[in-house]
Amino acid sequence: MIDSGWSAAALGGVFGLLNGALARRALQSALDKADKVFYARFALGLFWRLAFLAGAVWLLRDKKYIILLSFTGALIFVQFIFGVIPLKNGTKRNT
Repeated sequence: MIDSGWSAAALGGVFGLLNGALARRALQSALDKADKVFYARFALGLFWRLAFLAGAVWLLRDKKYIILLSFTGALIFVQFIFGVIPLKNGTKRNT
């Protein structure tokens, strides 16, 4: 399935999109809850993404380095984009 660096980067981007969207959705739903709930979801999302990355690297351990680097680079970059965009809490603005 993964036979080149480009296909590995595309697959890493797709998984990064799914993981990032899932983590963002979990944090978005916890914005109006207590701080303890928000930070618990934040920590759980962080550990989930780290465990997913470690599992993916473990599954790709027999592939070439270019495939491994392309997959992990795209996965981390796309997840990072989801983490950089600020969360919005309704229509209120902090100015």
